[in-house]
Amino acid sequence: MPLPEIFWQLLLGLYTLAAFVQLVAWWGVFGKIGLRPIHQSTNHQSTNHQSTNHQSTNHQSTNHQSTSILLCARNEAENLSRYLPAVLAQQYESEWELLVVDDASEDETPDVLRSFQEKNPERMRVLTIEKKTFQGKKNALARGISAAKYDLFLLTDADCEPASPRWLAHMAAMLTAKPEIEIVLGYGPMSQGEKDPSSSFLVSTFSRYETAFVAAQYFSLARAGMPYMGVGRNLAFKRSIFDRVGGFSAHAHIISGDDDLLVNASANARNTAICLTPESFVYSNSPTSWPAWLRQKQRHLAAGTAYRWPHKILLAMLGLSQAGFYFLFAVLVLAGFAPEIVLGVFLLRLFSVLFVFGKILRVLRDPGLWWQIPLLDPLMAVYYGVVVPWVLVGKKRVGWR
Repeated sequence: MPLPEIFWQLLLGLYTLAAFVQLVAWWGVFGKIGLRPIHQSTNHQSTNHQSTNHQSTNHQSTNHQSTSILLCARNEAENLSRYLPAVLAQQYESEWELLVVDDASEDETPDVLRSFQEKNPERMRVLTIEKKTFQGKKNALARGISAAKYDLFLLTDADCEPASPRWLAHMAAMLTAKPEIEIVLGYGPMSQGEKDPSSSFLVSTFSRYETAFVAAQYFSLARAGMPYMGVGRNLAFKRSIFDRVGGFSAHAHIISGDDDLLVNASANARNTAICLTPESFVYSNSPTSWPAWLRQKQRHLAAGTAYRWPHKILLAMLGLSQAGFYFLFAVLVLAGFAPEIVLGVFLLRLFSVLFVFGKILRVLRDPGLWWQIPLLDPLMAVYYGVVVPWVLVGKKRVGWR
C-alpha cells in the first residue's frame, strides 16, 4: 500500500529544515573561521591578539610570564624518545620549564625520562607517581599542576610534536595578551607526514578530516562567544582558573575530560582566546585502525555527556541535522519524491560546505582534504547518526593506557 502524499511532504519538510539548520551553521557559525580574517601573531611580541568576542586590537604585549609545559605519560617510552626533543627545543624569552608526570609507567619510560633530564637539568623536571591508583590521567595532571613552578600552563601529550620552536611563545603570548584571558585554545591536527605502514588510508584520512571538522566547530563557536571545549595536546590556561573551578573535582568520576571538561566548566566569551598561527600547531599521529579510532571516540564522547546543557543541545542540533539531512535525502531519492527540490537543496548544502570548509581547511593548513569532502562529509553523518548514539547508549568505558 503506497504511503500517503502528506507523509512524503512531511519528510520533505524535515529534510528542508535539516538543510536550513546546516546552512545557518556553515555560513553563520563555521564562517566565523573560514570567511572572516583571523589576525594572529607571527611571533610572540606581535600585535593583533584576539579573544573570542573582540576584534583584534593593536595591543603591544609586554606581559610575558614564566610558563610550565605539563606532559603526563604512562608507558610512552617510544613516543617520548621521538617527540620530547621538539618540546625541549622551544624558544621563549621568559622562564619556562617542562614538567613530565610519569604516571606509574611499566615500560622504559623512567629510563628515557632520566636520560633527557640529565641532558636538560635546568629545563626539565620529572614527577613520578609510583602506583597507579586512579583511572585516566586527571590525577597525574592535577599532581603536575600542583608541583609546577609557574602559574601559566601549556599542555601537550607524549605522542605529540609541536610544529615549530615557537609553539610555546605563540600560546603564551595569547594567554598574556589581555588580563581577562585565562584560556587559549590551540589546534592539534593529525600528522600528514610519516605514516604507520599498518594504518588504513581511509582511517587516517577520515581521522584527519574529523579532527579538522571538530576543530572548525569549537573554534568557530569560541569566536562566536560560546567556547565549549579544547584539546589537551595543545591547551593553555592559568592556575587561577583551575583553582576557581575546583580542578577536576566536578567530573572526577569520568575517566576522560581532563581537557574539554575543564574548558567547558570555565570558558566564556570574555576569558577565552584562540590561537591558529601555524607555528603553534601540535601534531599527533592518527589512529591506525577503526577499532583504535573507535576507542579514541569513546573516550571523547564520554566526556561530552558532562557538558553544560546549552552546549549539549547545540551540539546535538548540529549532529542530528547533518545525520538527518543525509538520511532523508537517501529516502526521498529512493522514493523519487520531488527530485528537483531534493537535489537542489542537496547541492546548495554541498556547495556551501565545499566553499566554507575549503576556506577553513586553508586556515588549518590542510587544504588537501578539500576534494575529499563529498566522500568524508557523509561519513561524518554516519558518525553522528550511528556511532555517537551507539557509544552513548552503550556507555563503553575506556581507560588511559
